[in-house]
Amino acid sequence: MLRRTTGLRERAARALGRVPVKGVAIVAVVVVALGAAGALAGPSWRPKPLTVTADPETPDPAVGDPVAPAVVGTYPTTSRLVEVQLDGAQVAAEIMEPIGAAGLLPGVVFLHGAGTGHHTAFTEQARALASAGIVALVPDKRLDTYTTNERDYVAMARDYHASVEAVRALPGVDPDRVGIYGESEGAWIAPVLAAEDPAIDFMALISAPVVAPRVQAAFATDSYLRNVGVPPGLMRAIPRATGVHVPGGGFDYVDFDATPYMTRVTQPVFMAYGTDDASMPIVQGPLQVMDQVAGGSDSVLLRYYAGANHGIRYGSSTGPLVEEFLEGLARWMLDPVGTTQLGPQIAGDTPVQRYVADVVPTPRWFADGQMLVWTTLGAVLVLALGPILWGAARLVARIRGRAAHTLPPPLARRSGTFAAVTLGTVVVLLGYVYQIAQLALNYRQNDLFVWGGWVALQALGVAAAALGVVSVGAAVRTLRTGGVRAFGVVGGLGWLCVHLGSAALLLVAAYWGVYSPLW
Repeated sequence: MLRRTTGLRERAARALGRVPVKGVAIVAVVVVALGAAGALAGPSWRPKPLTVTADPETPDPAVGDPVAPAVVGTYPTTSRLVEVQLDGAQVAAEIMEPIGAAGLLPGVVFLHGAGTGHHTAFTEQARALASAGIVALVPDKRLDTYTTNERDYVAMARDYHASVEAVRALPGVDPDRVGIYGESEGAWIAPVLAAEDPAIDFMALISAPVVAPRVQAAFATDSYLRNVGVPPGLMRAIPRATGVHVPGGGFDYVDFDATPYMTRVTQPVFMAYGTDDASMPIVQGPLQVMDQVAGGSDSVLLRYYAGANHGIRYGSSTGPLVEEFLEGLARWMLDPVGTTQLGPQIAGDTPVQRYVADVVPTPRWFADGQMLVWTTLGAVLVLALGPILWGAARLVARIRGRAAHTLPPPLARRSGTFAAVTLGTVVVLLGYVYQIAQLALNYRQNDLFVWGGWVALQALGVAAAALGVVSVGAAVRTLRTGGVRAFGVVGGLGWLCVHLGSAALLLVAAYWGVYSPLW
């Protein structure tokens, strides 16, 4: 037993004695160099703290006379489906009307957000407004001109204007009291519609981004990732993902600026946010509208609802609507000018926005748009060419009945291991980012996965770099002892492809933060 233990110790000592100190130093230099390359490739992400506030005058978000009876539920309602004719298309629309309301009534048209498109999307809101004596029309979103990469908000405003005209033409509706309700993405379209048709009576902006879509996307990503508690090194991915110009064209709408239209808005404006809405600049947005609208800041009424998220709902995107919101919205639409003048202008829960939603830095040319895609795909293809060459050489040799001459066994094994671990690093990176996105979008936290996964990812990246150094070192030793002939033509080309492709992938991984510090 003593002899066996002694033998193990001797073998371990000999193994440790073969560990090249110089190799460890080279690995450290390579890892630091990859980290520096990833950091210096830019852009970095340092959002500025928001220094302005929107201070509610009262915690009560009620609109109008606080002692007046509720208007929602005053009338029973009825609904019917109609068709609205657009320029070159036709969409279905649901009209919700009060039963028994006397006189000419106000009307409202709903403008969809990015996540909705069917006329049933605003059934709860439309029914509540109808029960208060307001005729509501919810059209289907026109989808033949609306895709992930192509959206024209000005053209969409023209399409929604057909629904405005349809409501104006309804019997029992006062054509001078027809307004619009834009939620989320619809809040980019609403100012276009209100500016182009000054006869629109009012404009409600619900969970409005206000800033350009690209800016809002970066702001939302920042908020979500901070809520998850991701390592700071991962935050650099925000401008590198949202600031990129997508290859193949399209996505021009992400830089749409509603300001030129907002400065022409003369109608009364009602804005509402949930203070749990992390995706919108809930302080900056409404203050920007107050500064921009032609009607002046006094024409804007702003309400914040405690515990509500995007769409003024509790819990999730399908959770219950805030009843105070529906009541306040209905009161305002019945008398937009009077309730706005009555005030208070800002009321409800105190909003918190830590950082400015600002212009997103654009990645440099080598990491923007097509270059980033082609670099990544090219690296994978070049890496894959190595095994393809080796496999083809072995097949040809077998057919000819000859021994294949590609690479000496240690070189082939080490090159293959380097390539496999490099690909594994990229795959783990993609999986890690996907899981982080799931946590963020579902407002969940998991420190064990977030930080444990980050450490594991970086360890894998270091291992890939170390294996690359080992493989290159083995190739150098082979050249010294056997010269170029030890590789063979096919083996040499295959080795070069594997290492060039793997090195490029490690640079891509470094760009996305794999070699950034843990803190």
